[in-house]
Amino acid sequence: MAARALCCALTLLVFGGVCSGQELQLPSRVNGATRENVVFKPSRLPSGSYDGFTWNFKTFTIISGIGSSSLPTAPYRDRISLNMSTLALELRNLTENDSGVYTLSITRTAVTYTAETTLEVFEPVSNVTITSSPTDLIEFNSTVRLVCSASGSSLSFLWLNGSSEVTPGDRVLLTNGNSTLIVFNVSRHEGGPYTCEASNAISTHMSEPLTLTINYGPDSAFVKAAPSEPIYSSGSELTLTCSAESSPAAEYQWAVDGSELSDVGQKLVLPNIQSNDSGSYTCIAHNTKTLRYSTSEPLNITVLEKISGVRLIGPSELIIEGNSTNLTCQASGMVVSAEWTKDSQKLSPSSSVIFSPNNRSVTINPVQPKDSGEYRCTLSNPVSSGFASYTMIVNYGPDGVHVTGPSEVEVEGNLVLSCRADSVPEPVYEWQFNGTKTGVTTATFSVQQVNFTYSGNYTCITWNNVTRREASGSHMLAVKAKGTLSGQGGPLSGGAIAGIVIGILLGVAGVTGLIVYLKKRPKASSKGDRQNGVTQNGGEHELNYAEVQHVRNNQSVVNMGGPSTQTRQGTPAMVRANRGAAPNQGMKPTPPTEVMYSEVKK
Repeated sequence: MAARALCCALTLLVFGGVCSGQELQLPSRVNGATRENVVFKPSRLPSGSYDGFTWNFKTFTIISGIGSSSLPTAPYRDRISLNMSTLALELRNLTENDSGVYTLSITRTAVTYTAETTLEVFEPVSNVTITSSPTDLIEFNSTVRLVCSASGSSLSFLWLNGSSEVTPGDRVLLTNGNSTLIVFNVSRHEGGPYTCEASNAISTHMSEPLTLTINYGPDSAFVKAAPSEPIYSSGSELTLTCSAESSPAAEYQWAVDGSELSDVGQKLVLPNIQSNDSGSYTCIAHNTKTLRYSTSEPLNITVLEKISGVRLIGPSELIIEGNSTNLTCQASGMVVSAEWTKDSQKLSPSSSVIFSPNNRSVTINPVQPKDSGEYRCTLSNPVSSGFASYTMIVNYGPDGVHVTGPSEVEVEGNLVLSCRADSVPEPVYEWQFNGTKTGVTTATFSVQQVNFTYSGNYTCITWNNVTRREASGSHMLAVKAKGTLSGQGGPLSGGAIAGIVIGILLGVAGVTGLIVYLKKRPKASSKGDRQNGVTQNGGEHELNYAEVQHVRNNQSVVNMGGPSTQTRQGTPAMVRANRGAAPNQGMKPTPPTEVMYSEVKK
């Protein structure tokens, strides 16, 4: 019997759950504003058609219907509208009394589906204001109470000081649902502006800002001078101004060296000051509201004469790289500051640039080439300044000797080598070829129409007469036959092409004339013909390759394949005349001036 009852109960729970809304759903909560409208719209309806429906508020029926017809009850007849396809109910002109639970029931084939939603109607927020007591406050002494009032229902409150939210703390208290703000022992930074934000579920409204009057100070009394330097020349005018943080504005009394003056007010004017006006000046600020005082830090005033006769003294001997040197700046009058520049840029201390404690002298150790330039020291006080300059020349080198020029040239071509070295002053030059002095003592070594004997090692030796130092650099040169330089084969110029064409035409003419001549010449024996390089074949004479080249080039044929040089035309003397020099005879370049290296160094 008990089992049967349990089974029936479970069945009722299952079917009851389905019928009570598993296929019918409404929003769980709806908010509305008084005098506004609200719509209850099912988010899910049972599938298929239904036989009837009913909308209820609490236990009272709002509207019901059977099939496609519906009938609202009398109290809601002019306040509701119903969408028959979605069963969405609109309720107009809300009041706070409309808050409560709304139920929709749908009947289909003897099964009832039910869902409910809760409506809460709010009065919109309005008329948000702040009141304060008291209104005239003393910093660190007064406590202020701010009250926020507003119209509306279910209100909540938020306080802002400027753009920052006010939260409870050691001296801040929020009461009465946060509508009341109490600040104990107010500070000047808590003067506002304060705003109160009142809100409920449907609206938010902000009050007008309220700023508190908080009397404070005086604090941080401070004296400044115009002009602002603390040292002045006699006869000038000095104005001292005192300021302090104070509300309301403070009153001021002046004192010098601890003794009060008869002068009062924010400014103290001292015309035509003299040395006896020097001293320590202070001002005393007083707030008549807070009854507090503040005394400034003393401002020391010194009256001085102008700076004159500035001199920058440097070493009298020549400055050589690696040594130490000193620059000293001197002047008449009292110097407050000294500044140094090099080539118009500020000179800063470093491992090699050392300033004296008063900045009046600079020691550079060791001196480097980059230290050359114009040095300037500027001495100043608040009333005057003066400067002096010194041009430093650092003698160094020679360093980084570098010889530039071609590494390969054609025979009969021109040779130009240049020697460069980092050196002050300009070094003395000497050129050597394969370890032998040439007598050339200029930075440039040049030769016209070189021959094969110019191949070798060229050395440029440099000497600095001040630093007594020497440095050298070498350059290898190879003289090669014409047309054999590496990198040849590029495009020819128009003039070169024209020269080649003319040479070919002249060569063809010469070969033609030689052939005609040989044809007319009497036949010789085969032995003689072989000795002359001509063979007979069918009564015709043929030129060998060397003879054709001889006619075409009209010059000697040189065998470059071995150590010796042979010619098939003319004597060695004729070859030398044609070449411009004698190869393989150890001949050295002849410079225009014979200056020995030992003589230069002297």
